[in-house]
Amino acid sequence: MRTCDICGMKEGRYKCPVCGRFVCEDDFDFEKNMCIACASARCEICGKNLAIGYCRICGRIGCEECLVEESPVSYICIDCARKFGIGIKPRKYRLGV
Repeated sequence: MRTCDICGMKEGRYKCPVCGRFVCEDDFDFEKNMCIACASARCEICGKNLAIGYCRICGRIGCEECLVEESPVSYICIDCARKFGIGIKPRKYRLGV
């Protein structure tokens, strides 16, 4: 029996398609089809990518595509930037590509 990679107690029956962990029924989010660790680290704006930080205005966690970097430690999500009229540079310029 393979044990759950999160709780370490129950049988790890489900493989997370995002990270590859084998987890038990309690640690698998069936709605999102991923382990609870990956589900809790997903961007709350697009739901596609893993989060890198949070919006200083609304507090939602967001990914590289959904957050605008104000400084090396401060981000604003694209929704709040639009709502409050904060200029958003195209992604290729934000990331220095």
